[in-house]
Amino acid sequence: MRMSNSRRNLCGMVGSRRISIFIVFIMLMWTYTFINYSMYKNSEPDIPESEQLRRDILDTSKKYVKALAKEQNLQGNLPEAHTSYDLKKTMAVLLDSILERLTKLEKRVDSAFANNSLSIRNISAQEQGANYSLAEEPPAWHPVQYIPVQGEEVAPDKDNQCGYTKSELEDYPHCTGKIAWMKNMWKSDVCYARYGVDGSQCSIHIYLSEVERWCPKLPGRENEETKLLAKNDATKATIQTDKEGLFHLLSEENPEKFEWMKLRISRMWDKKWMPAAQQLQAKYNMTNRIQKKILIHLGLLTKESGFKIAENAFSGGPLGELVQWSDIIASLYILGHNLKVSVSSSGLKSYLKSKGVISQNCPLTGERPLDLIYIDIVGLKQFKKASGPLWQQFSCMLRVIDTFGTEPAYNLDTYVKRHGTKSNWGKWNLVPRQFFTLFPHTPDNSFMGFVVENTKMDEESTANRGNTALVYGKRAYMWLDRSKYLNTIRGKYEIHATVSVNKSVPNEIKAVPSYVNNHGILSGEEVQKLLQKTKLFIGLGFPYEGPAPLEAIANGCIFLNPKFDPPKNSQNTKFFNGKPTQRELTSQHPYAENFIGKPHVWTVDVDNTDALEKALDEILEIDELKPHLPYEFTCEGMLQRLNVYVENQDFCTQPFSWPPKSAMQIRIAETGQSCKDRCRDDDLICEPGFFKYLNTKETLEREYGLTCQGVEAVEDIHAPSVRGAAKYCYLQVHDLLFSCAGGKPDVDRLCPCRDYIKEQVALCKNCVY
Repeated sequence: MRMSNSRRNLCGMVGSRRISIFIVFIMLMWTYTFINYSMYKNSEPDIPESEQLRRDILDTSKKYVKALAKEQNLQGNLPEAHTSYDLKKTMAVLLDSILERLTKLEKRVDSAFANNSLSIRNISAQEQGANYSLAEEPPAWHPVQYIPVQGEEVAPDKDNQCGYTKSELEDYPHCTGKIAWMKNMWKSDVCYARYGVDGSQCSIHIYLSEVERWCPKLPGRENEETKLLAKNDATKATIQTDKEGLFHLLSEENPEKFEWMKLRISRMWDKKWMPAAQQLQAKYNMTNRIQKKILIHLGLLTKESGFKIAENAFSGGPLGELVQWSDIIASLYILGHNLKVSVSSSGLKSYLKSKGVISQNCPLTGERPLDLIYIDIVGLKQFKKASGPLWQQFSCMLRVIDTFGTEPAYNLDTYVKRHGTKSNWGKWNLVPRQFFTLFPHTPDNSFMGFVVENTKMDEESTANRGNTALVYGKRAYMWLDRSKYLNTIRGKYEIHATVSVNKSVPNEIKAVPSYVNNHGILSGEEVQKLLQKTKLFIGLGFPYEGPAPLEAIANGCIFLNPKFDPPKNSQNTKFFNGKPTQRELTSQHPYAENFIGKPHVWTVDVDNTDALEKALDEILEIDELKPHLPYEFTCEGMLQRLNVYVENQDFCTQPFSWPPKSAMQIRIAETGQSCKDRCRDDDLICEPGFFKYLNTKETLEREYGLTCQGVEAVEDIHAPSVRGAAKYCYLQVHDLLFSCAGGKPDVDRLCPCRDYIKEQVALCKNCVY
């Protein structure tokens, strides 16, 4: 017993010691942690949590850049340009991710709030006898008996009345999902009942086809349409001459973003814009026009884009986009319209909320909160996210500023999925003419253009230009691998430049030859003065299709335009990878090559020394050349074109009948030839709005003088067309695929062409009155 008690006592002592040691250890660890925390707080007492997070993000970004450098086999220290670029890219990704998370969170909060409000409204409605109409009776709907074609698969239809065939749904990829959602959620908002939705298949199909337009219309209801937004025709548009009123608009949100634009507009206001407005009023009746409510959202200037175009405008950054947007904003304001300009995602969302654009699930009714929305590709994604369920209703109001254009083959999502015409910027399912290009290179799109600034046109006397040449290239990387080309020119001309060179980067210093007289980055007025002393404006092959060559020609210069053989396209040029176009550039500036030409433009294979020297010698023999500026790039031409667009282009109303059918001229293309090229052969322009008049079997037989041996309705960019000797006829299924640029090697296309006003190719001769 003593032995066992002793053991127990011993075990108890050992256990107590272990516990004591453990407690002491915990106290020491706690004390150590407390001391470290105190020292940290004392050493950096004022660092908030946000600052610490910022440091963590920067440290992670640096690790990312170093890892990327290793992957790219960069040795030693990273060049400043690489580090800056990748760090900006990293931060842009992080900011975009944060924005997306915040947007999702906000949508959930809004949804929760809406559901709570909805519950209250539903209780109130039930107490009042479920009177959902509020101010009006719900629109009546009439169920129809639908008998499917024998052998066709029909979408499930519990009512056995309003089903769709599988083929009918091919062009409406979202229809099935919308129907499934509506079946379960039609009671989630009382607005659905106001449009006649009662849970039945017919009411759901009618709503989704005639109100939200996600589905095809049911047989027998093709002409039914629910009128939603009414136009306000009370306010008339009058020419506005108050520059300060425009500048006030540009100061409402982030005014620093508009500094460069305001300088350009101010410089041109009295000498260019105002005389142009007076001339337009003298030529045309400008009194009976309706003032439009126009939202302008510049996505490329938002913080989320990461581009910093406005910030770099005074230090050699790209100016093409700022030039075009300056002129669009100035034109719309002068034409008398009511503008709202946005350059931030938050500002866009707040404005739309103030207009009720994202306050309900059903389409808006009443007076239109907006008539038109001018936006760029970057802003398009932001607008779609901000407009939410109402994107479908407001998408017809969009006017998308798209430098290189979007062809039909990249626009329709179902076609892209089947044919693999992938693009980072496509699949918007808009009418292709809603995309507006910098130059008139894609007739499937509309031509917006810009104004070429010059100070030479009205001066009769010209300066002695001698043999002075100015290189078109503001960034040093544009000069790489061009020494042989420039050396050939150097033997005949004194070469000047306005290029930004980072002296801390050896490659940039080497890129610009020492014999070049570099003036550095100049202001707009200084560039104008330099162009007036220049005879030859030298293209380096990049940038593609910029405004500078037209500015040089307008100031009396001759443009040396590098020829591309083979033409540059998305298959052989990285710059065009992912862009929604199959265009092939035959030179650095196709518009100058095709629409201006000699003596103002010399398109030459600059890698062929003999051809280059011959061209240079011929240019030397040319006496002083009068400045040339196409009308479409003047202030008056811009105002005329934009006014005609605003007054006549209406993609929200069907049928859309502009330009007038009287302008149409029908042509038959050669096998495999596009309608764009076929119309161009006869000095005409392909007009995609006319394809609908040709898309019948009877028209194909009449124009080709044949009897169709077979007729097939296809969803492809070559229809309407005929397959040669087989006399097999193709008709177009989807309006969004009518294409001037499209073609197929074994078919002959039927092409709708039109005439055009000289130096105003966007407009037919009967389009201006």
